[in-house]
Order: sequence, then structure tokens, then C-alpha cells
Amino acid sequence: MRNSLLVAVMAIVAAGCGSQARKGADPVYPVSGVITYGGKPVAGADVTFFCAEKNRSAFGKTNDKGEYKLTTFTANDGAVAGQHVVTVMKLETSAESAPAAATESKAYVPPALGESTEPKPPKSELPEQYANQATSGLTATIKSDGPNQVNLDLK
Repeated sequence: MRNSLLVAVMAIVAAGCGSQARKGADPVYPVSGVITYGGKPVAGADVTFFCAEKNRSAFGKTNDKGEYKLTTFTANDGAVAGQHVVTVMKLETSAESAPAAATESKAYVPPALGESTEPKPPKSELPEQYANQATSGLTATIKSDGPNQVNLDLK
């Protein structure tokens, strides 16, 4: 009985916290679209819409068809109304390398003197300009009366 009461109290507190986070926040409107690069869908790209006027961002990730939906507070809820600067980034995913042999193993090969053992930073699979608000050149206007279908063809 005591555990049931504790669970109920925790559920009420958690529900209350969620509503407080949105209280007074600007409403959001569904936003979706397709991102292509050179006419082909971009899978696995991160897209960010930033509304400076309301200091609020919305985020999404493209699927295999280049489709995305934006999230501000809860999954796929959308973005605030207004003018947004848009950024798109997709980092190269490296193939997993074979694990290094244990130092006691005959197969162990120590790194060469001066050779870096740090992994290389991932490279962008899209022109880097699109990952920066100052250089992306991408904008979108989100309207409260929708529809907010924002397709982006990167060059």
C-alpha cells in the first residue's frame, strides 16, 4: 500500500512538472519537410530551426527518405511561429575499427613514435556552410495557420 501511494504521488509531481515547463511558453505548430542534397534525399541529417525573436529552437532528424518533423517540447510537436534561421548538419559515420590487440598479445602493435592515437574528428557529408546559422542562407517562416511544409534542397 505504501509503495502504491508513493508511486501515485510521484506520478502527480511528474505530471505537474511537465505542465509548469510549458506554462507561458509560446505555442508550437507542426513542421515537417524533406531535405535533399543535389536532388537526392539526405538520411540521418540533423536539422535545427532557430527563431531569434522568441529565442527558441526546434530540432529534427531526417529518415531514409530525407523526411523530418520538428520537436520543441515533445516529440514532433513542431516549432514556434515566426521567422527561423535553419541549419542542417550530417556528420560522416566511420566504420567501426577492429579492437586493438591486448598489450600482452603477439598481435599487439604499439603506435609509432609521434603517431596520434586520438580519433580523427568526423567530417561533414554536406557543405559546412549549412551547419552554421551565419552562413547557411536557409530561412523559413512558420505560421500559426499552417501548413508548415518546409522542403530544403541543398546545393
